[in-house]
Amino acid sequence: MKIKNIIATSALATLSSTAFAAPFAVYDARSAGMGGTGVASAHISSAPFYNPAMLAAQREEEDFSLLAGAGVSAQDNNNLIDDLKAFDTAYSNSDAAAAQAAIQASGNKQISISGAGFLAAGFAGETWSMAVSGNGYVQANVGVTPDTGNYLNSDLNFTGVEVTELGFSLARKFGNLSIGITPKTQDVTSYDASVDIANNSDLGDIIDTVTANGKDHGSTTNLDVGLVYKVTENWKVGAVMRNALSEDYTTTLSKKVTLDPQTRVGIGYTGDIVTLAVDYDLAKNDPIVAGGEETQYLNAGVELDLIDFFQLRAGLSTNTANSAAEDTYSIGVGFTIVAVQLDIAAVGNDNSVSAFVQVGARW
Repeated sequence: MKIKNIIATSALATLSSTAFAAPFAVYDARSAGMGGTGVASAHISSAPFYNPAMLAAQREEEDFSLLAGAGVSAQDNNNLIDDLKAFDTAYSNSDAAAAQAAIQASGNKQISISGAGFLAAGFAGETWSMAVSGNGYVQANVGVTPDTGNYLNSDLNFTGVEVTELGFSLARKFGNLSIGITPKTQDVTSYDASVDIANNSDLGDIIDTVTANGKDHGSTTNLDVGLVYKVTENWKVGAVMRNALSEDYTTTLSKKVTLDPQTRVGIGYTGDIVTLAVDYDLAKNDPIVAGGEETQYLNAGVELDLIDFFQLRAGLSTNTANSAAEDTYSIGVGFTIVAVQLDIAAVGNDNSVSAFVQVGARW
């Protein structure tokens, strides 16, 4: 089993989907560059994903937006890739002792591949605002089940879930208070497969095994609900609940997949040059796939609109549910040419890397 095949299979499992994400997904490059914030700072077309009430809480000069974007992320918090590289080298050199040691070291570790993608159009009116959006998400985890007696009997495990959403967002302004909802359909597919780590080096065969173990769970309906209160002309506070209706699914190998409600609050400042935002998860979010990492993020970000057509962004995200988790840093840029907007962001730390890009129009 070549390490490049493990990584490539994980990436292809993600990129073959329409779009992707993790618990409280980051969809657009602007939000990614600002540390994953958006509850009280999202623009019109990204509002359905962060807080539908933000549709009705925009500046008066912002009334229409069309946006499309995608991103991908990889995390290896426990250095599983290093163990797999060591196994690959030992196996190629017929060093049984070193191969067994590498396999034993890889137990209870995971590589997570995730991402995000969307297409949305939003309109902000004087009282009522609306948006239509299409997005989806996938989280794919790769792990090892080591055999304590013989590394040749160890398995490489691939587990993932793909969710595609279509939503219609509606928001209304009541003075300084805005309320928004997003009824949506969700199509869910889970993937769960194990392959022999020593005797399956063909990438095509691995992909076939993973996709053959996909399970279509059909379509259901769900709901996002949010509110925003304008404290002053520049300051807003907001709250949102995503996936208000909890759903459980079982994979082909009897693993549990859960889509639980996610609640988040945020505060945002929007000035002529500077935008500041802080978001926080009110409760811990269980991993979509059992065995993953619990999350409860505190996110902070800043955007500088330097010369009207150029924006510079930076952010920080910390998982307060895991004191051992590394903080994640982000940086992003935006360019506006007439009404066309291009945004790019990079996010990462020593054990993870993410990249986002989007293009759209706002006027």
